[in-house]
Amino acid sequence: MWRSDEPQSDAWWVSTKEFLPDNGEKVLVIDKCGAVHNQMFTDYGLGGKMLFRPDGLKPVQDVKWWMPIPIDGWNDIKKVKPDEGEVALTMGAYGRIFSGVWKTPCGAREPMFMPYVWDVLFWRPMPLLPKGVSLMAEDWRQSET
Repeated sequence: MWRSDEPQSDAWWVSTKEFLPDNGEKVLVIDKCGAVHNQMFTDYGLGGKMLFRPDGLKPVQDVKWWMPIPIDGWNDIKKVKPDEGEVALTMGAYGRIFSGVWKTPCGAREPMFMPYVWDVLFWRPMPLLPKGVSLMAEDWRQSET
């Protein structure tokens, strides 16, 4: 698992135990499976439970950390490639964001982001993580190529 034990002077992550986003706010989350992806915190204006949507993730139980979506640092994948093994945020054609690692899978000729979710248009380095937090992307980085 990828871990950040570096000083968190510019960590943007907020614990869901301490503070939640505003209704309708689009944010990045770290889910209980160790994936980073974008969600909107909302009840869809229906007065029900506030959840991270569209996946219906519950604060504290399913999502421990959230942060505003970074607007800077995105690279066009056609112009700039990450380093082999780099953990990053990826963005596809419809604006969905997901964590992944840049590597050459077994039998492939060129590197790609793993796990494969969609064709990546943009990527950026992964923001520093809260102390002790691990991402599933590290499993992909360490698996045999």
